Amino acid sequence: MYTKDKAQRITLRLSDKQFSFVRATADTLGVSPSDFLRMVINTVMCSQNPSCGGLGRENDKTDINDLV
Repeated sequence: MYTKDKAQRITLRLSDKQFSFVRATADTLGVSPSDFLRMVINTVMCSQNPSCGGLGRENDKTDINDLV
């Protein structure tokens, strides 16, 4: 797991229903629950900053330009 740029830790208490949602969504996306929650945070951050360059995970590498 890549953690070099992740120096902060939070603890979060969820209901069974909330955790089931997080786990099921993370499984569907093929990521860990922590990665899914990072994606949610990054999406909100990006939606508030139009210059962010689009949605995605910060650690993702894309080959969209190779599709041309």
